[in-house]
Amino acid sequence: MTGFSEETQAAYGAAMDKTTFLAWVRDKDGRYELDNGQVVMQARITRAHSTVANEFVAALRSLIDPDRWGIHTESFGIEAGNSIRYPDVMVETRGGELDDMTTDEPYLLVEVLSPSSEQNDFVTKPAEYLKLPSLQIYIVASQDQPKCWVWQRDPVAGTFPDNPVEVSGRHATIDIGCFGIALPLAQVYRHIKP
Repeated sequence: MTGFSEETQAAYGAAMDKTTFLAWVRDKDGRYELDNGQVVMQARITRAHSTVANEFVAALRSLIDPDRWGIHTESFGIEAGNSIRYPDVMVETRGGELDDMTTDEPYLLVEVLSPSSEQNDFVTKPAEYLKLPSLQIYIVASQDQPKCWVWQRDPVAGTFPDNPVEVSGRHATIDIGCFGIALPLAQVYRHIKP
């Protein structure tokens, strides 16, 4: 993979709060996140990464009510603790101010796995994301094969499992209880050939 590492570094100055970061990042080229007060430059993505993220968006658009749910891509952020993240795909309820740059009320989050993002996607981000009261499901998706790891909130207990459930294979589906849908991996990975 080419691009920059997703390691936290102080190359962009001292620690920032979320308000300062949002003002700073507004006119920057490139991809950045605020990782617990530190600015981190994000890796550039591959065609496969972009394809999987876009197919998640297309599949979700065809399955959920567009008047009730808004679907966003990596250019719209979420506030999670002291961090501002830009997940590859996010679903939230419609509403909110149109000039907002972030939300703290996502229902669904998808991160497409990159070689440099494994630690963040499987350890750091679940630790932040799964604390969000509105979040119902967090999916980490492979970019090169039909395989996803799913943390889904138990509707009765209201908690997430300690470890994700692996869903794999072109005939598999991710049952998304909060939307009452089954998302077929065949659709998400239709342009990713083995």
